[in-house]
Amino acid sequence: MTDTPLSASDLVRPSSILDGIAASTWEAYNAMQTTKQRHYDLLQILENKKKKFNIDPTEKDQALLKNLLSDHDAQVKRFTEASQELKAADAEAHRALFVYIGQVASLTGNGETHH
Repeated sequence: MTDTPLSASDLVRPSSILDGIAASTWEAYNAMQTTKQRHYDLLQILENKKKKFNIDPTEKDQALLKNLLSDHDAQVKRFTEASQELKAADAEAHRALFVYIGQVASLTGNGETHH
């Protein structure tokens, strides 16, 4: 049996789980992804300023970057705790959530699902 790549049409949203027992874990995952993206976006802006204009980050830039990373770290912790609670409450829902997260990640190119 050969593995064929997953296509968007193959993706099935497990609504009963995402809107039910795994809702808080799913929300925590999405918050974690959002804070990660914010941090990366600012990091990219600061790197581009340095590369294109030789402008170093200001103290305010550095403080904001540090705060965004702290926000992300807090969301990673929240997601990890929610994931552990879900696994203890319903191992099958936990597995289904991570299958869905993995499928979404493979289709969107966002492969960080190691929590």
